Amino acid sequence: MKIQELQPGDRITEQRLDHTVAYEVIAIRQVGRRFMVTFNSALGLSSAHYQGDAYIAAAR
Repeated sequence: MKIQELQPGDRITEQRLDHTVAYEVIAIRQVGRRFMVTFNSALGLSSAHYQGDAYIAAAR
């Protein structure tokens, strides 16, 4: 899914060594030509900036 298509509630998983971390999209907003995405996980809240046309494996 393209970053610009993400919506709050979308879920993303990341494989880390011997375990999987699940993230939920909390917020997404456009900042110029980029998008700031805020995620929540068992590790807490974090944000990242992406190009709008970048792809990420997400599920609704």
